[in-house]
Amino acid sequence: MNFIRRKSFMLMALSIVMLFVLAACGGASQTTDGTDKSGQSAQSEQSDQSQPGKPTHLNVALFWLGSNLDPAEEWNGWTLTRAAIGETLVQFDENMKLVPKIADTWDRIDEKTWHFHIRDGVTFHNGNKVTAEAVKTSIERSLELNERGQSTLPIASMTAEGQDLTIKTTEPYASLLGNIAEPLFVIVDTTADTSKFSSEPIATGPFMVTSYTPDQEIQVKKYDGYWGGAADLDTMTLKYIKDDSTRALALQSGEIDVASNVGRSNLALFQDKNQYTIDEIPSLRTQFVWFNLKNPTLSDPEVRRAISYGIDRDMYANTLVGGQGAKGPFTSALPFGYDQISGYSYEPEKAKQLLDEAGYKDTDGDGIREKDGERISLQLILNTAYESDSIVAAAMQSQLKEIGIQLEMTSYEDLTDHQKSGNFDLALTSINTGITGDPQYILDFYFKTGAEWNVGGYSNKKLDAVINQLHSEFDVEKRYALAAEAQQMILDDAAYLFVTYTPINIVSKSTVQGATMYPIDFYLLDRNIKVNQ
Repeated sequence: MNFIRRKSFMLMALSIVMLFVLAACGGASQTTDGTDKSGQSAQSEQSDQSQPGKPTHLNVALFWLGSNLDPAEEWNGWTLTRAAIGETLVQFDENMKLVPKIADTWDRIDEKTWHFHIRDGVTFHNGNKVTAEAVKTSIERSLELNERGQSTLPIASMTAEGQDLTIKTTEPYASLLGNIAEPLFVIVDTTADTSKFSSEPIATGPFMVTSYTPDQEIQVKKYDGYWGGAADLDTMTLKYIKDDSTRALALQSGEIDVASNVGRSNLALFQDKNQYTIDEIPSLRTQFVWFNLKNPTLSDPEVRRAISYGIDRDMYANTLVGGQGAKGPFTSALPFGYDQISGYSYEPEKAKQLLDEAGYKDTDGDGIREKDGERISLQLILNTAYESDSIVAAAMQSQLKEIGIQLEMTSYEDLTDHQKSGNFDLALTSINTGITGDPQYILDFYFKTGAEWNVGGYSNKKLDAVINQLHSEFDVEKRYALAAEAQQMILDDAAYLFVTYTPINIVSKSTVQGATMYPIDFYLLDRNIKVNQ
């Protein structure tokens, strides 16, 4: 495992992510010569590829599959980038550095104008050339089909000429480069039959889809025309195994060769380095709880603060699920003001005091507090498949009972509909809060008034104003200061319950090479994945 080494890389690289972005201003550009994430030229590797022989195949377990394979719909683009089927203009490497992909250079012309040069020699899986016009129509399709498109990329206009793409935004938008790396903007061939993209997208990655069974698996083969050089591996089966323990058992039995996000309790099964390789790193994921503020009890900030003081985050991380106790939305590996904010420690006596002052007393001696004859009984919803969520939810239930709050738990295979409909009191899940290498995206989507994923109904106009300042502030340090200010407002309101920063892993058989975990977990595989025969 490369835990310490890669955490140090992340800390160093993340601190210069925005500098990397903004350095393009004034004519500076970012270039690449086709190097892969290891820094080795992909073209030079072609001479080292294995000699023709028995076709090689891998079985890979995915913990999430999405509704279909059309990257413009919902969050399906994450499946395409994890499976090395689709690519964006730029992407983050394993050290959280923005690197070229379909675009090989870019410049920020002014606060509203960006220029991208589309790499020569890139073709879609059907052999069609990737031009600036092809990229333009692909991005336009995502903006049209996905409700989060315009808020992710507020584009006023795009012009294409040859391999040159110019994007103008509706406002100064400092986080554009990181946002355009989001898999929603996987580049596809819109001249193909897009009605088939739900099962057979035409993208640009090193692997192309040969068959797709909804909710079960994807079959892919290497794309011989891949611009970075054809992969060594011939074919893969990507199986959807949502349950953590089931994935571990499938790997142990030999049904699969590679599994991501193996549950913490099962990692002990794979400690034999002669048989398995474990790559576990600190992730950018934050496990947290939405409070539904429409609930009269939870609309009281003192109750929310009491709950925040009533759980032992450090114990959960150190003893139960690994990682680190959470303070705010962003992990300590992100330079977004973690050291400048004050969160909630485990203080059950203070929690009890707050509930007393809010008028909640246990008058009948059953251990659960009441107010105006109503007991504090709250419903927490969570995902059945995630071991860490189930473990933490059980611990929370026990600890909140100690301060007089009854917590009932309901598990679902998919929380989305229940979250969006407001059918919950508390909702536990985890999100990757560093997916664009910048704080703006997450603050916009989860905490701003009326935001798509502000499903608890939280609203603070002063917070909205701070978040809006991020759109036009290009100075890196000032952006991080604004992010810290925004986080402290959220914490002061106890608007959400931040629980742990979770580690992530990928476990593979020792015969597999190139299975490397990325901090941003919408990457998983690339052209380097292969198996020794």
